[in-house]
Amino acid sequence: MKEFLKQNWFVAVIAVFFIGISIFYVYDQNKDNLPNKVVDGKDVVFSVDDTNFTADQLYDELYKSYGKSELFLKFYMGVIDANVEETQELTDQINSAISQTVSYYTNYYGYGLEYLNQLARYYYGYPDFPTYVEYQIKAETLYSKYIGEHAQDYVTEEFIAKHNPRVISYCLIKLDDPSNPTAEETDRLNAAQKAWSEEYSAETFADFAKKYSEDASTAGSGGKLGYVDDNSRLVDAFLKAALSLEAGQVSEWIFDENYGYFLIKCDSKNYEDYATDANFLSTVLSDNANLANEIVWTYAQNANITFTDEAVRDYIMQQLNVDKDGE
Repeated sequence: MKEFLKQNWFVAVIAVFFIGISIFYVYDQNKDNLPNKVVDGKDVVFSVDDTNFTADQLYDELYKSYGKSELFLKFYMGVIDANVEETQELTDQINSAISQTVSYYTNYYGYGLEYLNQLARYYYGYPDFPTYVEYQIKAETLYSKYIGEHAQDYVTEEFIAKHNPRVISYCLIKLDDPSNPTAEETDRLNAAQKAWSEEYSAETFADFAKKYSEDASTAGSGGKLGYVDDNSRLVDAFLKAALSLEAGQVSEWIFDENYGYFLIKCDSKNYEDYATDANFLSTVLSDNANLANEIVWTYAQNANITFTDEAVRDYIMQQLNVDKDGE
């Protein structure tokens, strides 16, 4: 399954917010059940050495620690909502990602949506996991839009020479113990290799992968893996072969001691064919420090988001690490 829980530039800012919210929640749920002590017309939450701490003081202190983080998250979500159109295709992508991840965690770890909701709340600051996924995918859409509009600044000759980007497909003949295949596995491998050499070509590679590939995650799409570059986390032999191919070329059969045999095709090296791939966006963002923040701030200005409190505006700009003088 393609992983979409990626680097989150804003996580460090909002991760602690729900600690404060938890305290608020406990107090709100139990305040009517607590002994009612009032001093100068204000409810006392607790006392230490005859010093009273009121509810107002508690809320003020918690806001200082956590309130601004909540404001930042609301700002971030507001910028995305103002600039990303909610199409049916986007909705389907979000729902599919949620469903696949919940299924994966449930099947492999025994933890389902409730557990993921807790992670989203207490570590990322979102109300639940589906909302977290929604804004991760919408953020990718926003980054893709910006980078696409400024492709000449990022997809340069230097970028291409450094990362060797391309779109890849593959066919896998899976072996339980590749160094000691069974007779049945050997027959399957021989049948696939014979069919490739006699019946298929680069032009019909997708048909070949659909029929023979034993990787369930890609076989249905004709073996389509997507964007690959020098940063891709793939087994060494696979990555080396993939990055050596020209567009339209197919590798020899590549042996891997953990998986079996791969046949790899370079589908394209054209920017247009990988412009919206999340892994391409990740490479661009990694190459350009603070670009994700700058994109958010640019679209905030485009959306005419205004601040009635200068201190809040300064705080958000500080968290985004954008230059106030360079607006």
